[in-house]
Formats: sequence, C-alpha cells, structure tokens
Amino acid sequence: MEILNFRLRKLSCIVLIILVGSILSACSQVGKVIVDNEPKEDRQKDYIEEVPTQTVTNEKSVDLAPLYDQVRNLKGQEALDFFESLKSKGLSDSDILEFFINLPLSDANKEITDIYKNEKFETYMSTYPTGKPFGNYKWTNGDGTKIKGAFSELDLKLPFSNYVALKSGPVGDLNKKYRIGVAIHGFDQPWNVSLADAAQWEAERHPNVEVDVKDAQWDNDRMADIIDSFVLQKVDGILTWPMVESETTIAPVKRAIEAGIPVVSVDRMTGLEETTSRVTGNFPANGAQCGMYLIWKLAKEGSLNANVVLLRKPSGSTADANRTGHFLKVLSYFPDIHILKSYHDEDNTAEALANMQLALNEYPSIDVVFGTGDHEAIAAYDASKNANRLNSRKDAKKMMFLSIDDSKKAITSVKDGLFEVNTPYTPLISDIGMRTLLNIITKNGSMPHDIITPNIPMVTKDGDTIFGLKTQTPDQWYEYTFGAPIK
Repeated sequence: MEILNFRLRKLSCIVLIILVGSILSACSQVGKVIVDNEPKEDRQKDYIEEVPTQTVTNEKSVDLAPLYDQVRNLKGQEALDFFESLKSKGLSDSDILEFFINLPLSDANKEITDIYKNEKFETYMSTYPTGKPFGNYKWTNGDGTKIKGAFSELDLKLPFSNYVALKSGPVGDLNKKYRIGVAIHGFDQPWNVSLADAAQWEAERHPNVEVDVKDAQWDNDRMADIIDSFVLQKVDGILTWPMVESETTIAPVKRAIEAGIPVVSVDRMTGLEETTSRVTGNFPANGAQCGMYLIWKLAKEGSLNANVVLLRKPSGSTADANRTGHFLKVLSYFPDIHILKSYHDEDNTAEALANMQLALNEYPSIDVVFGTGDHEAIAAYDASKNANRLNSRKDAKKMMFLSIDDSKKAITSVKDGLFEVNTPYTPLISDIGMRTLLNIITKNGSMPHDIITPNIPMVTKDGDTIFGLKTQTPDQWYEYTFGAPIK
C-alpha cells in the first residue's frame, strides 16, 4: 500500500510539472494583431515580439519653486533672458519642460491675464491629473511595439507598450474568460480609430480576454446606453473614452462602479472622481511647448511682438482649456503679444476652416495661429494659402502655425516647413488603459487612481534646442503618428 501511495504521489508530481511547463510556455508567447476572419485563438499564434519590461529612471526631482520666485516678476526681455538661462542652472530636459508646464501666470500682459482668468482656465488645469509617470517610468525615442491596427488596418507603433508592463498570455484565473467592454466615440475620425486599435491589440495579447468595442458616435445618451448595457451583461471591466464630462456620462459610470465593475478612462475623464483609474495624456505639455516655441521663434526674429489668433476645440472641453491655458501662461510674460480673437469649433474641420476665413477677413495682420487640434492648424494653413496670406506678415515673413495632435499630415507639414511646430498627443495610449484594467480585475497589483503618460518633446523641422530642451525631428517621431500615409 505504501508503495502504491508513493507511486501515485510521484505520478501527481510529474503531471503537475508538465502542467506548469505548459502554462509557462503559453505565457511566453507574444506578438501582433492580425486583422482577418480567423478566430481569436488562432490569431494568438501570430505573436512576433516580446514587449519589453517597464523602463524606470532614478532621475531626481528638482525643486523649481526658487526659480518661480525669481521669474514671476520678470517681463519681456528679462523673462526671455531667464528662460534662456535654464540649462545653465543645471536643469535636465524634463526639468525644463516641467518648469514651463508649472510656470505661474504673470501680470505683465493684462490682456492675456484677463482672458486666462475670465475663462477660468485655472479651474480646469487644477483638476487635471499631473505628475510623474507610474513606477518612475521613462520613455525614450525608439521604445514601443509595431502592430497592425485591428480597426484601421494601418501599420502603427505604440510608443508606451512597456508602460504598466503586463506579460502576454493568459491573465488571472486561467480557467476564466474575462469580458471587457470598451465604450468610445468617433470611428469616423482616425485619432479615435487608432485609440480603439491600441485597446484591441492589448486585449488580444491575452487568450482568456474577450473585448467588445462600441462606438457611441458622438452621442452622450448612446454612450450612457452602451455603458449600462455592459453593466447588465455583468462584464468584468469597462474601458471608456468619454466625449465630455457631463451628468450623462457620470451617471452610467457611477452605476457601473456601484455594481462592482471597475471603470478605467483614457485621455478624457468621465467627470466622476470615483472612476477606478484614469489614464491621462499630456495636454499641459502640448500648450506649454507651443508657448515655448513661439517666444523662442519671435526672439530669433528679433521682436517679441505678435498678433495671435486662437482656433480652438469645443468650449469647456478638457483638451481645449488645458492646452490654451498653458500656452497663455508662457505668453503672459510678454506685454507686446496680442490675442486677436478665439474661435471654437466642434472638432470639425469645416468649422475650423470657416473660422479662419472669418479671422482673415477681420484682421489684416496675423502673425501666429495656435490650434488646439491638428485639424485647426491644417484648416488655418489651407485658408491662408487660398487667401494668399501665407507671407502677409511684416517684411513678408511667413505666418506661423502652431499645431497639436500628431497625425501623419501634421508631422509631414512640419517637415515640409508648412507648420513651425507640432506637440504630439498620441491616441496610442488605450493599451495602457487596458493593461491597467486587467491588473485591477485580476488583482495583479495595486494601481493608482491616476496614471500619467510621459511628456513628449515637441517636433520641429530641424530638431532645435529651445530654452535648453532638445526637440525631435519629424523623422524621429513619424513612426508613432496616426492616420493614413500621405500620398
């Protein structure tokens, strides 16, 4: 009997070793999404590369408060001199960008200060999550993973695929199928389609994860219905990209949380503080870097005077308020910069084009156009070209176009000298949201309420150094862009 028990125990150990080996083998398979009609299980066999583990840095934080004490009362040339001295003060590139992001508002330009205060930009900016990336993550150019977009069918490169690192293969309970609902808006826009691509790719790295992506088509009521339907289906988690922070969005997210379903938002926030986790982008860096570029460029031209038109996203949107507010903070130190007018559109190129045509008709002298989205910069350039106003500045200098959002067209426009600068804002961050959600669901680790994506250096034609910050060239960032290739 003892011999029989021994043999049974030995046989059990062998079976256990084989089972563990099989699981470890499954967990080691990684690759890309193939868009076809094969079952998801078959597509998992086409993984081609392992996503690297999260890159961390031991870079120490610098106390910027003494610098703000020195700069806050400076204006014009004195402020410019101070900005130009930042590198000599021992600040790294990331320190310099943080300096401009958190720069206090100056009262040197009353016109700009009044706009800033009247539009209550500080309220929006103070509630938007900022800080260091989770786990001291550090991004460097070249990081990321190439994929084929499941929805766009475009070749893409996810810049942050090693952020909130999660190995491929089954997650959590190997005998459980985890169901994830994804509620977003805007499959009619390439930015949003690529957002869906990144989420789908991450889900398909895990054979026991099933994802359902729904497009609310810019209808808040439909978004609420989609989230409520996920709650009724008792999905394991919800990933969402809301259009605006409103009660229509808040209520269904609250119902999901109360039902015990974790909700993770990406880019834009739901408006519900209790949202399980929020993956936010680099709106502040977008606006601040456009401001940095403009002052640097004006100084190179020999005059700190400029007439500026603002072409902006919907009034009250998080993206518009943060980008415009941080842009104006930098400009507030320079008394001779004038904001001619703000125009808003509903994320619509035709509206942006009409707004720029109005500005051209109303103002004979426009030096700069700042757009809070790339479609505004594209529309502004086209309208100015059609009106034969591209070189209508003093001494026939070219009008400056400051762009945000890194479509292939926008980055190519920088390379071709049509736009002066682009500050990237990638849609390829929803994979971070999916990994965050899967970590929460499977209790793979404690996730913070706010997960901040890294600040991305601005893109200029020649890769300049602006107040000590080294910029990227269009070729360096191009592989991370979204949208169809330029023909």
